[in-house]
Amino acid sequence: MKRSILIGLVVGMLFISCEKTASIQSYFVSKMDDSSFFIVNLPIQLDSFFSKKLSFEEQNAVKNIDKLNLLFFLLNEGQEEKYDKELEEISAILSQKQFQILMDFKAFDNSKGSLLINGEGDLFEEVIVFFNSTKMGFGILRIVGSDIDPRIIVALANKADPDLIKKQFGSFKEELKGLFD
Repeated sequence: MKRSILIGLVVGMLFISCEKTASIQSYFVSKMDDSSFFIVNLPIQLDSFFSKKLSFEEQNAVKNIDKLNLLFFLLNEGQEEKYDKELEEISAILSQKQFQILMDFKAFDNSKGSLLINGEGDLFEEVIVFFNSTKMGFGILRIVGSDIDPRIIVALANKADPDLIKKQFGSFKEELKGLFD
């Protein structure tokens, strides 16, 4: 009797531990074939975004970034219901306990956003920039690496040259219409 209770508990724990919770990565993957989304995995050298010389600390921060993933849901007429559903889904993922909001901000025209981190301590493996506009849609920038310092990421964002960023994204101009205007 005790043995069957123990086996039942172990099996139950296995099912509970195998319960899959949504992640940013799984969200990106699930939207790859959805034409409402524009997704880019950036193999771009990040130092090409800056016209000003970076400090030693900033250069190290750039080297610690392994990849950038961008996802945009560009809101088109007639997609309001889908927008609401997708916004609810991504908001649920970002409200999971592993994400901590470092700051909220205003972006673009009538947009708001958040800078989130995944991890504990001062250095992180994942930083998320999320923005939402009821006119344009929403976007997620996922920064993945090692020992990422969010303070330096914010400083780098302020040093980035918008013209160089536009140049890097020039081949995606049609997909990102209105984003850089």
